[in-house]
Amino acid sequence: MTQVQEKNTGLRILQGIMKAIQECMIPVIPLIMAGGLIKVLIIILTLCGVLPSGSQTYTILSAIGDAPYYFLPFEVAVSAAKYFKLPALLPVAAVGIMFSPDFLSLFSGGAVSFFGLPVSDVTYSYSVLPIILLVWVMGLLYREVEKRLPESLFNFFGQMLVLLLSSLLAVIVIGPIGNGIAELIRAFVMWIQSVNHVLAEICFAVMFPFLNMCGMQWPFILDAISTVGLNGYEALCIISLLCVNVSQGGACLATAVRAKDKKRKEQCFGMGITAVLSGASEPSTYSNFRYKRPMIAALIGSAAAGLYAGLVTVRAFSFVPPAAASILIFMDVQNAMNLVHAVITGLIALGVSFAAGMILGFDEPEADNAEV
Repeated sequence: MTQVQEKNTGLRILQGIMKAIQECMIPVIPLIMAGGLIKVLIIILTLCGVLPSGSQTYTILSAIGDAPYYFLPFEVAVSAAKYFKLPALLPVAAVGIMFSPDFLSLFSGGAVSFFGLPVSDVTYSYSVLPIILLVWVMGLLYREVEKRLPESLFNFFGQMLVLLLSSLLAVIVIGPIGNGIAELIRAFVMWIQSVNHVLAEICFAVMFPFLNMCGMQWPFILDAISTVGLNGYEALCIISLLCVNVSQGGACLATAVRAKDKKRKEQCFGMGITAVLSGASEPSTYSNFRYKRPMIAALIGSAAAGLYAGLVTVRAFSFVPPAAASILIFMDVQNAMNLVHAVITGLIALGVSFAAGMILGFDEPEADNAEV
């Protein structure tokens, strides 16, 4: 195999992994967003004096908001089962073993083994990668067992064998491997923050549009979701996404103002407003990338906003695509300035990217000027 073939094979494998993560996570994101918005509602009610902190009502609402994060593995298991074409309840049962009180209690007594094989003490709450790996392996086992057993035996023994083998592989091999990958990503994020938090914020703000276009943003988004679940806040990726979403929208709005073609004006205006308000910046990103100079303008806006956010250390307390409509995810009961800094970050992203877009302009082709 030549180096080019090896490179193409490696690229296809990487694309396949990213596609699997994306397809497994897309159905789960709205549920996580719902939990995040409930947590925002709790903060608002607490600040307004309607909901006393520490009350039973507060605890119940908090449990509702935290549930999509804590039970994320079950949600991912159902979504991954659909993607890998498995009976949905089979992966749910395997994930349930990882949350079984009897299983978890084993680790309170020290080292745990299964017939001499070590079983690692892995925290599966808020985890995603170990679950996707588990369901993928379960799918391979399911089809292999189904192929080798007669239908009558498969219906009786098949799922039992798949559940037994995949569950053992999960707690002995897959779980630790998936958790190790997640920890490496988290270690990288923490390392780049420890080197220089301001520089890290700028780098991520500039890097995310290209990660999005390549479909490689998911490992960092998964880490951000897990970090919110574990720590209650996140201070890098979600803030970088705020810079990216608003700046891409701002550059697209500048293109709308400068464009001569009416249809392009309408399209760019719609994409820009959507990105700024809702955080759905992909259409703006592709439009800006096509015309090159608007993308440069957006990157300038992202870098400027990332610089400010890094200097003041903005924190996000829920995972919702950050934009104007979801700005309250930055509300901090103990630090009112955090929300103010988030608003300023968004305004910098919008203002700088729009101004840069107006200055840089773009080349408007005549042959296809009806398309964006």
